Parts: sequence; C-alpha cells; structure tokens
Amino acid sequence: MPVYLTKSMFQENMNTRFQLTAPGLEQYALDLVELADGYANARQEQFSLMFRGSGERILPQQIYSMKHEAIGDLDLFLVPVGRDERGVTYEAVFNRILKAS
Repeated sequence: MPVYLTKSMFQENMNTRFQLTAPGLEQYALDLVELADGYANARQEQFSLMFRGSGERILPQQIYSMKHEAIGDLDLFLVPVGRDERGVTYEAVFNRILKAS
C-alpha cells in the first residue's frame, strides 16, 4: 500500500539517508538536508525537499524509487539543481490540494 507522504514525516527525518533503488543504480544514497515551506492555507500546501548525493555523477530528473528506514518505500520526482564540493543537490517539490472547498 502506498504511503501518504506528509511534510511532518520529512521534518521528523531531516539529515537522514534515503536509498535509491532505480535499475542500474547500485547503492546510491541521498541525504535529506533541507525542507522549505511554500504557500499554505486550509486548502493547499506547498513545500520542497533538498537531498544531497555524492558528486560522482549527476542523476537525470525523473521519478526514483526510494527506501527509508522510518518512512518506508516511496517514489519521488527528483530534479538536480546544483553541484558543489559537497556533492549534487536534488529537489522534490510538493504542491497539493488538502481538501476541496
């Protein structure tokens, strides 16, 4: 059964490791390093996650299957957004309706 991902799930798991399970990727890990709030009201929420991986390669933007010790299995659309001496940064953006008006 798919996990309904919430902002609080990620807040509780900041600075922890997520394992990518995409075909052809052996043991590629990303660390959750930032959570940024976006627009929110009673109907809608927006937030983004920043992950950091090794600088050895830049993964293309696409949906990746991931595993996390506390959250479990999840799929996220990741976009590479930067590279520096610490590695490559990837962003996942959430923009969703919470309840219909």
